[in-house]
Amino acid sequence: MNELKEVGAFRAQVPEPGRERLAPGRERLVRAAAGRSRSRFRFRVPAWRAGLAVGVAVAGAAAVTVVVVDRNDPAPAPIAARPVSATGVLERAAKTVAGRPDHRPAPNEWVYTRTYQAGQQDAPSFMQHMEGWVRFDGRKTARYDGIPGKKPRLEVTDVKRDGDSEERSPAQWYDYLRALPDDASALLAGIDRRAKSYNAESHGRLFNSEDGRDQWVFGRLVDFLGQGPSTPQSRRATIFRALARIPGVQVKEGTKDALGRPGTTVSRTGPDGLREEFVLARGTYDYLGLRFVVVKDQRLPKARARRGGPAVIPAGTVTNEQALEKTALVDRPGQRP
Repeated sequence: MNELKEVGAFRAQVPEPGRERLAPGRERLVRAAAGRSRSRFRFRVPAWRAGLAVGVAVAGAAAVTVVVVDRNDPAPAPIAARPVSATGVLERAAKTVAGRPDHRPAPNEWVYTRTYQAGQQDAPSFMQHMEGWVRFDGRKTARYDGIPGKKPRLEVTDVKRDGDSEERSPAQWYDYLRALPDDASALLAGIDRRAKSYNAESHGRLFNSEDGRDQWVFGRLVDFLGQGPSTPQSRRATIFRALARIPGVQVKEGTKDALGRPGTTVSRTGPDGLREEFVLARGTYDYLGLRFVVVKDQRLPKARARRGGPAVIPAGTVTNEQALEKTALVDRPGQRP
């Protein structure tokens, strides 16, 4: 009970998202490859938020307009890049963003987000662009209906949260992240306690090694970076410094995100053979997006093969990648920055 009390004090008094991470890493891989990215890739969330990419969950709180383009060519693997010191680059990133003032948007401001997502499914692979709005207090979302042959019509929806909802509003995310420790060691200690608590709740299915726990913590911190305007700049600095302290984190400069924008890639490979990467913009260290890459062949359940799916996901496969094309605060739904 003492441990649970410590964890409760560490977090804001709102539901903790991320139940997806209670499943084993292999299950994450299988679901990503199976196209879970079309609906609920990282979090179990309300239906009005379905369809948004991992890592941009603040934008994902919005209803979205989705345009899907199927393609036959596989998603490209990350380009070759130059390995550099993770500690040096992430400390430079921390110092860059630490000088920016924190700003909590007003409750009636709207968060606009446009994202790009691609990945490999059974047949064929896919690409899609998504656009949506969510009011900062989370009470309303908006999207264009996108009915073929008709002029797009803006649909504004009231959001009712039930007690079982695991998704925060943008405002709740901001308050939660702002309340986290501003010291990297304290932040890591708190997230580590959360990992152990989740692992106990799942009877050890989340991870069975220190390496697995480190991978969970890495992914959790990446989730924090991907909250757009809901991540205070001061906390971004702390997150960068915390990431640099996780064993196995690698950094490469001269990389590109899913849209070809130049940046720096920060990655870590878990014991399940899945590498999680996120890309930071060159110079500004703004979060650009995320991808998952298979680093060793993954054999899928026989039941999937019987349904026509692949039996093996080969090493080098990019199962899912997302790019944050644009996110900004606007005055009203339907407005684009």
